[in-house]
Amino acid sequence: MGTTSDENLFDAILLGTKRIGHGYSLVKYPHLLKIVKEKKIAIEINPISNQVLRLVDDIRNHPASILLTDDYPIVISSDDPSFWGAKPLSHDFYYAFLGMASARQDLRAIKRLILNSFDYSSLNDMEKIHAKKIWKDKWNTFIKEYLHERSLKTVIEVVN
Repeated sequence: MGTTSDENLFDAILLGTKRIGHGYSLVKYPHLLKIVKEKKIAIEINPISNQVLRLVDDIRNHPASILLTDDYPIVISSDDPSFWGAKPLSHDFYYAFLGMASARQDLRAIKRLILNSFDYSSLNDMEKIHAKKIWKDKWNTFIKEYLHERSLKTVIEVVN
């Protein structure tokens, strides 16, 4: 007889894991959540896969909503990208942000999710620094373009 996935959560935490895959049922165990937060163990969430597999009826009710709001180290994953035919994680990030983030969260929440992906990846420290630098340059360009577009729209709205 095998073990349940819930028992695996206990084992993984006791064995010193740095990242929990499919942390879907973690919210059922407040004492484990406390340890996860204290030890900064990343919780891997698969938003689209969880919806497709009917683990949640509505993405807004996904257990990760609570974890995002309470600032747990969440990492977004596409679960089985080759099975779903999903190469980039963009869709999962978008879905997670729109469906699971609270109304008070903004681009900073997306930025935190992205940085968590680097921080909790299997890259070594030098690779993380290099990857973050490349990403930061692209992020800054995106923010500048976004602000430029917003300011142009505001000017046009004021003029009209």
